[in-house]
Amino acid sequence: MTQQLTSRREQNKRDTRRAIAQAALDLARSEGLGAFTAEQIAERANISRRTFFNYFHSPEEALSVSTEAFLDRAAAELAARPRDEPILDAMIAALAATTKAENLKDCGDLFRMAANNPDLLGTQLLAWERAEARIIAAVEDRLQGEASALYIHALVGSLLSCAKAAMREWAASDHPDETSANILENHIVATLTMMRDGFSHPTL
Repeated sequence: MTQQLTSRREQNKRDTRRAIAQAALDLARSEGLGAFTAEQIAERANISRRTFFNYFHSPEEALSVSTEAFLDRAAAELAARPRDEPILDAMIAALAATTKAENLKDCGDLFRMAANNPDLLGTQLLAWERAEARIIAAVEDRLQGEASALYIHALVGSLLSCAKAAMREWAASDHPDETSANILENHIVATLTMMRDGFSHPTL
């Protein structure tokens, strides 16, 4: 019974965190960055101001949730890949699978917004850095000492740089809402393909 109550409490916390993050993202899209407050986020999420600050220190931090979810899923996908799969293939497959996530466009939109907002950019960079550390740990666990730290850090850094390059290219152009997520997904898959092929086709 105690375990059930704990699980329900943790699920309620996750639901509240997601609701706050979604309210923040909705306001960012409708009002623009810097044009709304923590109180407005709390009101939209049907929580108190105090509850908001129990979860986040600022609106910008609340906005980082979609990026964290995208990158956390990449780490989880990597952990689920077959242990005997070559590491580069496993990493590319994991990130490609992550592009199917429902919040891919949210992550792309935040990447675009952060380009002109130092506070949001800071929280986004932290989200990417935390994810990089988790993915590095997952790769180290898979390779069990068969690769140097330099190799692993370079490999993970290259993979995430490909994802950022795809988002940067996508963010520079306007896309209809109904095709936007698909275009971003295609960009990410394209950069991963370039990486897998050793960047041997510069015109693609």
